Amino acid sequence: MNDCLRLEHVGITVADMDRALDFLTMLGFETKARFAPFDPGAVAGITRLAGARVRQLAYVVRDDCRFELLEYEAPDRADDKRRPCDAGYFHIALEVDDIEATKLRLGCDAPSYTVSCGPAVGQRAAYVYGPDGLTVELIQKARSV
Repeated sequence: MNDCLRLEHVGITVADMDRALDFLTMLGFETKARFAPFDPGAVAGITRLAGARVRQLAYVVRDDCRFELLEYEAPDRADDKRRPCDAGYFHIALEVDDIEATKLRLGCDAPSYTVSCGPAVGQRAAYVYGPDGLTVELIQKARSV
């Protein structure tokens, strides 16, 4: 028997809440809740990270997908940069009508790649990087003829 009822949210730790919300708003996410402070006992208890404190927390939603953004104030955070090939790395993917127009609106000059074989042939895609390394794959589906 599967005890998991449904996906509740995906949590993302951010360094600067305003910067993260600005980026996600440009991608069509809507802020549903934002509050501070968050119960420090709960943070330390849930994460099992002694002294953990969240400065502020926000929930953003788009297309039935809900993200919980957490801006920690303690403990000090590591500054290691993860790469797409590293275990635990993740990205979100958004389908767009015009990948070049979306990249322009985001102020991003990342190259787009057109898939040449397989089930996604003709699809164009690009990774764009938001605050704190948040990776968003923009996907423009192949046009039907």
